[in-house]
Amino acid sequence: MAEAWTAEALLRDRLLRVTPQRQGVLQLFLAEPGRHWTADQIRIRLLGDMPGLARGTTYKVLDELVRSRICEEIAAPGGTSLYGLRLAPHQHFVCSRCQRWFDVEALGIEHLGLANPPSGVQVFEAAVVFHGICGSCREVTDAE
Repeated sequence: MAEAWTAEALLRDRLLRVTPQRQGVLQLFLAEPGRHWTADQIRIRLLGDMPGLARGTTYKVLDELVRSRICEEIAAPGGTSLYGLRLAPHQHFVCSRCQRWFDVEALGIEHLGLANPPSGVQVFEAAVVFHGICGSCREVTDAE
């Protein structure tokens, strides 16, 4: 989906200052593209390399990355926000069992439109979420 980027190159491309915190968060996303985490999961993953990483700093970095359109924030059920890389347009698949979100490319999305749009609206992007069971959960179910 996305071309090969380094954290530093992405930050410079979006005119953001290169800091260890921003690089750490971006390296996490780049190492596992398509994964989505809560801010607390991101912070916990980075604490080994950044013992002083504050919760507020993690949220600030994520907010900056979302505003610069490097990352996306997804409002997940239960009021939780999930964050993931957003370097190219894509849709999502969410597993009904493990609740993990995956980036997917949807066929025919370019033809999606509104049948009766409210007066004066302008659509910039369509967001589609597919629901089902991921391969890992299916393997566990099939083994039972």
